[in-house]
Amino acid sequence: MSASFAPLLSPPWLHQLAPDAILISSVLNRSLQGREAIIKVVQAAGGMYEKHTVVFRATFADRELLEYDALAFGGVAIHGVVTLSRNAAGNISAVGIHHGPLGAINKLSAALKERLRGVLGAEYFEL
Repeated sequence: MSASFAPLLSPPWLHQLAPDAILISSVLNRSLQGREAIIKVVQAAGGMYEKHTVVFRATFADRELLEYDALAFGGVAIHGVVTLSRNAAGNISAVGIHHGPLGAINKLSAALKERLRGVLGAEYFEL
């Protein structure tokens, strides 16, 4: 399946983001603030995945941890870890999305830059 025809990956937790939520990710050069911007990044990255499987999920008080394995770019393996932190109102106020290995991170960051530089600004992505 080519990335342009990949199904939209829209995890349910996106609908629980606080308006001022912050994203820290291994594919971004800086943190990103705002629900709509975070949704755009997650959906753009997920749209590049040819396969995506959650392999672990746990909740600890106000934190949630998800691990997943994915394939993108013609079979490049990506491992991801997502951390979600909730505020007192129960909304997700902080998201951490970290990937490996390094080659996959670089490819994903470059592809996101191509798709989103006009939306978020090129300064968020690896050169």
